[in-house]
Amino acid sequence: MFDQNKNDTFDIQKTKDYILSIQVSLDGFSFFAILPDDKSVVAYKSTPFKISSANLIGRRLKELLESEELLKNQFKSIQTFFFAENFSLVPDDYLEQELQRNLTSVLFDKKVHSHFIENKIKDLKASLIFPVSQEIITILNDFFYRYVEIIHPLTKLLQQPLKSEKRNLSVIISTNSFFYLIIKQNRELVLANSFPVVHQNDLIYNVLNTFQQLGVARSETELFVASAMHANTEVESLLKPYFENITLMKIMDLMSNPEIVNSSD
Repeated sequence: MFDQNKNDTFDIQKTKDYILSIQVSLDGFSFFAILPDDKSVVAYKSTPFKISSANLIGRRLKELLESEELLKNQFKSIQTFFFAENFSLVPDDYLEQELQRNLTSVLFDKKVHSHFIENKIKDLKASLIFPVSQEIITILNDFFYRYVEIIHPLTKLLQQPLKSEKRNLSVIISTNSFFYLIIKQNRELVLANSFPVVHQNDLIYNVLNTFQQLGVARSETELFVASAMHANTEVESLLKPYFENITLMKIMDLMSNPEIVNSSD
């Protein structure tokens, strides 16, 4: 069953005016409807589940889409955030058409039968490339009878970055099996990566080790923390002894309108 949240402005008869944003990960499935004018979220639903392999997501996604009546309405546009663990930021200079096949074969597992999605990030003059199975692409396009844009969660944060009054800024988005880490120093991106998590100590070690290797001062960093599926304070608690400035965020806020988030001490 889905947890359901709707505000007073939601109107089932006006879904054509809303942007539908879907989140798909190994941890679960969620979606929210956004009013484009002020980017406010007017409806939100989610259901958690645990899947051991990305190869099994397609069948579960199809079941959930077909079980939700609201999604059978028409929307102004549809976007899907796919939480792919593997991705790579590639400068535009290296993304010439004849080089793309060679790049994907080097960057990703040749045994994985996936389509490679390219999200352009204009300000960085780069593209974020990540694999999505053809099954998931087909399920989304067939269900909605239209093209569905697929976006990596980090693309949104790199296109519309959070703001902070601190010298440095970092974002962690956690899942049950890995976490994303973005680090900016003096407003310049120095890292965007993912790290596997088998035990909670893996997260602490990788975060602290990365900051040390990059020479980024944690005391001068504002750290934004979010979970892929639900409000989870575990990561905040784990890192609180090591960071003076931590802001706990909802993934819904980060994906719908990250520029509205301001610095908080």
